[in-house]
This record gives sequence, structure tokens and C-alpha cells, in this order.
Amino acid sequence: MLKGTVEDLLANRLSVDMKLTSTSSSISIEIETKEGYPTSYSYEITGPDDYSNKVNNTTKNTYTFDKLNLNTEYSIKVIVKNKANLTKEITKTIKTELVLEPELGNLIPVVYQNNNWVVVDPTKDKWYDYENQEWANAVILNDGINKIAGQELNLETDVRAMFVWIPRYEYKIEGPYGKGGVSLESPGEIEINFISKETVYSGANSSGYRVHPAFKFGTEELSGIWVGKFETSVEKTTDCYVKETVKLTGLSGPENTLIIENATNSCNNANQEPYILPNVSSLRYQSVSNQFKTAQKLNSLIDKTGDSHQMKNSEWGVAAYLSQSKFGKYGNSSYQKEDKSVEKNLNSDYLTGGGNYIANIAQSTTGNITGIYDMNGGAWEYVMGVLNKDIKNSEFDSLPDTKYYDSYTSTTLSDACNGGVCYGHALSETAGWYGKTNFVLSNYPWLVRGSFIDDPTITGIFTSSYDGGQRMFLTSFRIVITSTT
Repeated sequence: MLKGTVEDLLANRLSVDMKLTSTSSSISIEIETKEGYPTSYSYEITGPDDYSNKVNNTTKNTYTFDKLNLNTEYSIKVIVKNKANLTKEITKTIKTELVLEPELGNLIPVVYQNNNWVVVDPTKDKWYDYENQEWANAVILNDGINKIAGQELNLETDVRAMFVWIPRYEYKIEGPYGKGGVSLESPGEIEINFISKETVYSGANSSGYRVHPAFKFGTEELSGIWVGKFETSVEKTTDCYVKETVKLTGLSGPENTLIIENATNSCNNANQEPYILPNVSSLRYQSVSNQFKTAQKLNSLIDKTGDSHQMKNSEWGVAAYLSQSKFGKYGNSSYQKEDKSVEKNLNSDYLTGGGNYIANIAQSTTGNITGIYDMNGGAWEYVMGVLNKDIKNSEFDSLPDTKYYDSYTSTTLSDACNGGVCYGHALSETAGWYGKTNFVLSNYPWLVRGSFIDDPTITGIFTSSYDGGQRMFLTSFRIVITSTT
């Protein structure tokens, strides 16, 4: 006659296996038990430069080591013990993921060195380092301009547009203010892991991360997107804007005159050729429809696998979240406390990069020259985000394909995306961070982002508001290129 329970008998055998998954900065371990009823697990990780870390005798069959180096091989050892004191040791190696190589198409990779932008060879030269808040930059050259690696660029004569790469990632926001955040004025870190295009899942995973929605374009999964480094401009913005003297009623003497700048109708057409450059006046006074058509004009200059379009609201969110992570200005050790927010562009002439982008690096999403500018201040920016597909005053005859805009189904943030939260859109998840979060209304169905120069109370990269889609003197836009291989 057998004595003891089935569990006691099976405890004399121990068979387990280890499953490893990695992101750019973490390795997750899951122990799968085949038989043997484990009672405790010990985890150990070792890596280069004598790095090691261990956790002993935990009852959890899963564990994650984080804050690891990108593209680095680590050895994982697990010791499993069961109630009969049998042990099983398993050792495997795995490499953390590298930031996905930017998909260039016809874009030319560049770095800023020795006070100049210089063309690089992406197969040989180091041209980005996200762990040190140095984001990848690339340009579209003017017609007739050819450059090879090592040659300097003159932005005024050689370059048509500048872009910054946002690699595919998953993100997590802890609590109402992010990890370590204490208030709306001082929010904390948005946790981010870079992931491959093959990493696809819905909702939050077991660790609370979500794949950012901006990395899906229609039905296609993206390895990243190119974001315009500055607000969009045209070759001669002086043709769009004129200064006028206005007489104010009820006042006498010199106080009854005011010089203002108005936009002429020449701005609001789809014949404008877009530029993306620093230290020039942003293109304003276009309806959303004409902004969208203007953005698409860059398609003639890029590889056929790319798609140039006006930034969607979710694409605004993907750049803003990366800025508020350890890979962006939030992680830049040159800035402390409230200075980790993206500084406001207060240039009264709406000059991109604040009029001197080299000096105004605190206005970029990285706190250095490699980041994206004008996401706080400058002009408001219309994004392709609309309530209930309401064209309103946008001058669209009909909306473009659904991949080009975010559609909101409610004026309430908590259920604006088909009855739920709009994850990744820099709305309810980051409501009030650094500034105001206003959402679309039935009479004003189009979203605008980033605030504008004149109101010091409206500020911050997470700021949002609403309008009708019509041409506005204070409103510009931004261009995004997606690589659709």
C-alpha cells in the first residue's frame, strides 16, 4: 500500500523549464513546471563588466531584471527547489534588444559635431545613442544637392526638411503622475522599453506595458516613425504675413494704434511646398485640410515605401511620452526637477526652435540638439484627431483614409476611444501634466497641441485644446513620415 499523497510522491521528481523574454532594457523570466511542485526560486543575472544581481528563495515563478544595457548579452541562472529539497539548476543566455535601426528610405542620416550637421555612413558611424538621450536625425536634401559621408551641410542651402526617429516601444505609466512623480507640475518617468516590430499584443501585458498605438499605421506594424524636427514652414513665409496698423476705438493719442500681424489668403492653399527647418517662421493660417495636403507634398521626395502626412494626435503622444522617459529630456542629467519639462518657445515671430535652436536646446524633447523642437510654445499645432469624424470647418470634402487620423467617439476623456481610455494619446493618462488638458467639443471637434507663445498659463508638451479645423493665425502643424515596408 502506497503511503503519502500523490503530491508527496511526485515531489521526488523535479522537472522544470525556463522561458526568457527581453526588451531593450529588461529580461523577464518565467519558470514552467512539468512536475515536482517547486516551493522556492532563486534568480541570478550576470553580464559584462562584472555586473551581477540576484534574488534568493522567492516563491514567485516569474521575475524581471530591469535597467539593463541595450544590445547586451546576459546569463540567467535559476535554481528551483521543491518540498523534498530536490533542486534543479537551469542556465541560459539572452541578449537585450537594440534600438531598432531607423528605416531611412531616401532620408540622409546626420549628426551634429564641431558646430555643424555632418552626413554619416550608418553602416560605420555611430549616429544615435538613446540611452544617452541622443536621438537619430536625418534630412531630405534640396533638389540637386548630393552629399557623402563626412561632408558638412548648410541648412539654408542644402536641406529641405529635418526629421527625428522615434523607435518602436512599449510603455507603462505608474499612478497619476508617472513613476516617481509627485504632482501635475512635477510628473515622473514614463517607463519605456524598445521592442521589435514582431512584438505585438493587445492591451496591457502582465507587466503593465502597452505597445504604443502610433506604431500601427492602418493594418501595418511599424518599427518606428520619423517626426518633423520643427513646425512646418514654407520657403517664403513673409509672403503669407503682413503687418497692419489698427486703430483702437475709445482711446486717443499714440495709445489708440496697435501694430498686429495678419495672415493673408496666400497661406491657405494646397500649393505650398513644405519645409522643416530651424529659425524660420512656421506656416500658419491653413485649414486642417490644406495642412494635410501640404504635408503629403513631401511624398514626391521620399522613398515609395514611406508615407508623409500630417501628424496624428497619437503620433504627438508617442514623441511626448519618449521625452518623458529615461531616453528623453526627463532622463537627461543636465536637468533637474521642473527643468525636466520641455521649455517653451516664446519667440514672438513664431520662429521655429525659438529663433536660435542651437542655444535653445532646453526647448527640445531631449534637452540637447538631437531632439524635437516646438512641442511647447511657438504656435498651436493642429493634429489629425477629430470627434465623431466631424469635418466642421476643416475644408475637407471628406476625411482621408482612417489610418491618417484618430477618431474620438466622446467628449469625455475616460471613454473617448470606443468607450474606453485613449491609451498613448497623451490625454487622460497625462491629464494636466505641466499644463492644461482640454478635449474636443461638439462645436470644436479638432484637437490642437503644444500651446502657443502668448499665454504663460497654457504650457507644456502634454497641453491640448480644441478648435473647429478652420484656418487660424496661431495654428501650425507638423509632418510625420512612416516607413511602410
